[in-house]
Amino acid sequence: MVKNEKNTDEKKAVPSLNIKKPVITKASIAEFFRKYIRVLKLARRPTRDEFWKISAVSAVGIMLIGILGFLIYLIFEYLLP
Repeated sequence: MVKNEKNTDEKKAVPSLNIKKPVITKASIAEFFRKYIRVLKLARRPTRDEFWKISAVSAVGIMLIGILGFLIYLIFEYLLP
């Protein structure tokens, strides 16, 4: 064993996190649903044109990620034996 390596069996000290649990009350639940309902009231269905534009952009993004993954595969498979 090298001098500088520490024994991995020793337990490491984990710093304690002071995370407080949220207080759930009737008022906080009511406020959550009030905000949720407000967002739903503001939302609307997209028009056909908006839907097709969003779909096209999403499809292009998915294809780009797929092409990138395939190129990475080719690099690791054929260029880096």
